[in-house]
Amino acid sequence: MTLIFDYDGTLHDTAAPYGVAVREAAAWLTEQGCPPERELTDAALSRYLGMTAPEMWTDFMPGLDEGVRQEASAMIGRSMIRQVLGRQSRLYPGIPEALDALRQSGHRLLILSNCARSYMDAQREAFGLDRWFVGYFCAGDYGFRPKEEVFSILREAFPDSAYCMIGDRASDLRVATVHALPSVGCAYGFGNDAELAEAKVCVRAPAELPAAVAALEAGGTR
Repeated sequence: MTLIFDYDGTLHDTAAPYGVAVREAAAWLTEQGCPPERELTDAALSRYLGMTAPEMWTDFMPGLDEGVRQEASAMIGRSMIRQVLGRQSRLYPGIPEALDALRQSGHRLLILSNCARSYMDAQREAFGLDRWFVGYFCAGDYGFRPKEEVFSILREAFPDSAYCMIGDRASDLRVATVHALPSVGCAYGFGNDAELAEAKVCVRAPAELPAAVAALEAGGTR
């Protein structure tokens, strides 16, 4: 089976470095006379994890000048990459072991993320992702199109008769709904129970992923 993983919130615990990055950009925006009128705690900002950059800014600071928005967005991206390469972020505990088990079971592993390519390249370097994953599909390479559209490109590159979508947000499960795929909802990530309601199986910890995939292969449900 080809297993398609979301990245942030599913494999990568992104809340702390993302909070740092957004607060750095917010300080710069304040200097430009555009202070964000939002709570800037890690918990409050985690709602944007899993969104594309355009989706985030539409909600976070609607009406912001396009040039200012692009610079602030670039600042967040640079900060995230700096933190990742500086080993200031982490994969969730249990993820390496779960990915090892899935690879050893013969599954093909891909990543489908709403991120930019530069960010994913930094993650590949920092965490040695190529030991598990054979393909990386970043929405930023396709004009930040929705994941369900990028999946069509993925399917052409990695044809298979069986796919499974694994993620923590509604945008991940939408891929499964649109393309009639089985899905695993990751309740340890940043989505809420309502977002994960359509998942075929839900897991509460990364260690549960191999068993969840095995259950789907056997025709099981949550």
